[in-house]
Amino acid sequence: MKNILFKISELPKRQRHIVYIAAGLIAVLLFDKVILQTARSRIKNVNNGIFIQEKRLQKYLHILSQEDLVTSEYQKYTEGVSQGNSEEEEKLKLLSEVEKMARNASVVLKDIKPGPTKAIGLYRKYTIEIEVESEMNYLIDFIYQLEKTSRLLRIEKFQLRPKEAKSATLKTQMTITQALIEGGKEVKKERMLP
Repeated sequence: MKNILFKISELPKRQRHIVYIAAGLIAVLLFDKVILQTARSRIKNVNNGIFIQEKRLQKYLHILSQEDLVTSEYQKYTEGVSQGNSEEEEKLKLLSEVEKMARNASVVLKDIKPGPTKAIGLYRKYTIEIEVESEMNYLIDFIYQLEKTSRLLRIEKFQLRPKEAKSATLKTQMTITQALIEGGKEVKKERMLP
């Protein structure tokens, strides 16, 4: 190292300045490559992370701004499928609604039996078994009324046979279920961002 410095000091003044400028440029380039570019790449990575987080936050803010709309829509669609009463009251509601639909469709309701209630996750599934007698067109109207109701009624089992030989009257046995959301019409308002 002393030899190099000794040889540089023996150079003419102009060449010494060129060597010092070249050494300075090399030092600046090394400083740029080692320190500044590392810092720039870290800053760029942090900025990219911030950009991604800002986009996520914008998306979450948009979702949160829609909360009232979603809640009102949820309540509108769960109006007929929320369990607001006791289990016995809900069964009675279901039985009376099926009886009313049978009367409206001119179907003779011969037998109606409440079945078991099953808890499935957030839902309760109520079951009734009915036996009806009617002509085909009235029976179709009754089934249509069951399916179009807002109470999520479903015909699970269906058995059809003539009441008597060569008779237009049909004897039908059906198992009807209704699914209700437990806990009434309240919507839990929990705000959690991942």
